[in-house]
Amino acid sequence: MSEDESVAPFVPREHDPADDEPGLDDLFGLGDDFDDDEFFAAWEEADAGAVEVLREALPECLAATPPAGELRAAAERIRAGIAGGTVPYSYIRGAAGWSAKFPEDDLDLWVEATCSLIAGVDDFPMPIEQQTTIMALQHGDWAGAVIGLIRAGAGAPAGAEDLVGYADACPEIEGEVDPEDVAIIEEGFGHLVDLWEATGAIDAHGRLTELGWWGLPRALAWAWDGDFDTAD
Repeated sequence: MSEDESVAPFVPREHDPADDEPGLDDLFGLGDDFDDDEFFAAWEEADAGAVEVLREALPECLAATPPAGELRAAAERIRAGIAGGTVPYSYIRGAAGWSAKFPEDDLDLWVEATCSLIAGVDDFPMPIEQQTTIMALQHGDWAGAVIGLIRAGAGAPAGAEDLVGYADACPEIEGEVDPEDVAIIEEGFGHLVDLWEATGAIDAHGRLTELGWWGLPRALAWAWDGDFDTAD
């Protein structure tokens, strides 16, 4: 997808792949003259801009409160899933940066878990080839998909193909999806769809829940080091 200058391909804030796997420099062709400071400064600016796009596009979500029962049940399921070590729960602790323990507050735990794979705070045991499909997606892909899905409302279809369609049709995001990129975009979205079903943002039928309607904008803003409910 071709975006404006505030949109850039996603990479984790910090990543130190195992020695026996290809590094991100190898995968993305970054040369020795690559300027880390300049890149991450631009990245922080893009993050902040993307959060503001979310806030401006979804004002109806700003005053919303989470469905307490759904949130409590989802938080319990996340804790149990992490304890059991099953995929995709096994990715959450590292990706969310929970090195010592999970957040005690259900709301914080849900928000951070739900977009942990986008945040990529620390190492998590997903194969690097799969991680790169998430990293290949741009701010505009994520923002467009979530904005479109939230506007469609609770009960709207939320499969990987649906998210591509939402992103492509979102008026806040310039450009259209290149047909040659659809497969990689769908694969990247697919990993998040699996996680979102595990955290209760999407139900077993692949449709947006009330919890997902309330929480996905907040979770995405958190992944970009922002706060959906508080303007910078």
